[in-house]
Amino acid sequence: MDEVIICVAPCPGDNQKERFPGKMDVPEEVRRSYDAGASLVHLHVRDEEGCQTTDTTIFQAQVKKIRAVTRLVIEGSTGGTPEHTLAQRCVSLAVPGIEMGSLNMGSVNMAGGVYQNPMSDIRHYAAEMQKNHIKPSMIVFDLSMIYTADRLKEDGLLAEPLVYNLVLDVPEALPFSPKILGFLVDQLPWDGVWFLIRHHAPGRRGFQEALEMGGHVRVGYEDGPFLHNGQRARSNAELVEEIAGAAREAGRRVVDCERAREILGISR
Repeated sequence: MDEVIICVAPCPGDNQKERFPGKMDVPEEVRRSYDAGASLVHLHVRDEEGCQTTDTTIFQAQVKKIRAVTRLVIEGSTGGTPEHTLAQRCVSLAVPGIEMGSLNMGSVNMAGGVYQNPMSDIRHYAAEMQKNHIKPSMIVFDLSMIYTADRLKEDGLLAEPLVYNLVLDVPEALPFSPKILGFLVDQLPWDGVWFLIRHHAPGRRGFQEALEMGGHVRVGYEDGPFLHNGQRARSNAELVEEIAGAAREAGRRVVDCERAREILGISR
């Protein structure tokens, strides 16, 4: 595939001030990333301090501002903290303007704990997305999660094209290597759409294989703040600019938002 979608995940996780000191103006960061080449944005429901919350007041305002100045595809997260209920982890899906939703495809060891996503929960999130006409963006941490998609498809909870996010280098989960990435991609359906996400990737160097293999890419402060030279990016837009340049050098065309919707199977 000669086209590439760049997704930006602008918001650092809870208490991760080493990634972005101070408060972030999320709509402005997203607008600048849009200007730099992003056509998809992944957003969390967070409060003024950047911590996970179930109150969508700030989130709704951010989505409205982003919609006013960009054509970006907006993806809401179903991530949360252990004390959040299933309904609380789905609050982003009910916000007007959300077109995609992150769908974690299983449980995984992560940074000293277990990120729990049993099959019953996965079906619940998928059903909520279907009810709200939201495209699932499947989060895959290991091989078995690719086959979870087959079960959901059999249940009528997924529609083609299927969208996979291959997440590597999360502490205590599957690391990145060209061999591992190649093996995972080989298990995907021929018409599957896939993104590479890496925890603290070394800038554009960390995505070269994905660009050469026809994959799409997610960058942003949520995943890692560093450019290829090891310096901290001054904004999410710098991370997008760097990967957009790498994509063009690899012979890939960075697509606009409407073309991204076509690739992802989103009708608007």
